[in-house]
Amino acid sequence: METQIPATVFTGFLGSGKTTVISHLVDQLQNADKQVVYIKNEIGSENVDAKIMEGKHIRTRELLNGCICCTLVGPFVNAISEIIEKLKPHRIIIEASGAADPAAIAIMIDGHPQLFRDGVITIVDVGNFEGYADVSQTARNQTKFTDLIVFNKIEAVNIERKRAVVDMVRELNQHSPIVEAPNGELAIDVAFGISSLELDTALKAAGFSETNSTHSSEQEQDQQQDNKAANHPHHDHLSQDGLESFYIKPSFTPTTDQLQHWLEALPSNIYRVKGYIQTADAGWVLLNRVGMRSTLSTTDASNHTDSVIVCIGFHIKSSRESIADSFMQLEFSGE
Repeated sequence: METQIPATVFTGFLGSGKTTVISHLVDQLQNADKQVVYIKNEIGSENVDAKIMEGKHIRTRELLNGCICCTLVGPFVNAISEIIEKLKPHRIIIEASGAADPAAIAIMIDGHPQLFRDGVITIVDVGNFEGYADVSQTARNQTKFTDLIVFNKIEAVNIERKRAVVDMVRELNQHSPIVEAPNGELAIDVAFGISSLELDTALKAAGFSETNSTHSSEQEQDQQQDNKAANHPHHDHLSQDGLESFYIKPSFTPTTDQLQHWLEALPSNIYRVKGYIQTADAGWVLLNRVGMRSTLSTTDASNHTDSVIVCIGFHIKSSRESIADSFMQLEFSGE
């Protein structure tokens, strides 16, 4: 029987810091001479986070413009099969979009005869996490259907804040261990080789089931995967949750002060903003906005050619033109 390749899934809501945690893990794996393939899923058409992996000599595969657990089932299965045939990696790391349902992804992995699921890991931004009162069912599932919960960005909070987040997480998940990733760093011995017994039980209790497709034809396997995604309890959840994205291609170079003012003035339903942009006073910068917190940090100019800003939030497409106009007005502002 052909050896199955371990596949680890990283989930977490928008801006939780998944890519940073994975980047540190990739460094450790490469130092151990392990061939790693990194699959990145993003709901928009621009993958800003992929540039973080540049220079690591890691094989990457991007799945854009959809959710890996719904509209990208076919491309995901095809990408996995192609990767295994050509690269024969020791491990596959899957970074799901912040909108992805981990339960459906776990089932997709279980249905691939060349993979075995080596854990679903959920990253939590401790500083911005505010519980489950106003979040989508998908965000709840990211906490509920997981093997390990990683508290990220812990440097910015005190012990009382961490205890409060533990209490909120335990409202939905009593069984998964909680660990911390200081500065986004997590040991490979902690991240990999995780038992999924509790997750298997939770998936079955929620109505997810797996049919053994090892001896099916390739066409039958694809149809089974499509059926699983179409029938999972939260199919088409992007529409149900109202999560949308768009991007802006700036045509001028603002100052960092102008950029900061623009980020702070964005409406609250734009939950996540990320991008690379050339500024008039600081060169190329990486911009991030999670919730109401915005940061700008300088970045290597050699990695960039065009400025792009990606906005993700709830029911935001109707505001695309006004948001783009507000950015263009920066060119004529005196701020």
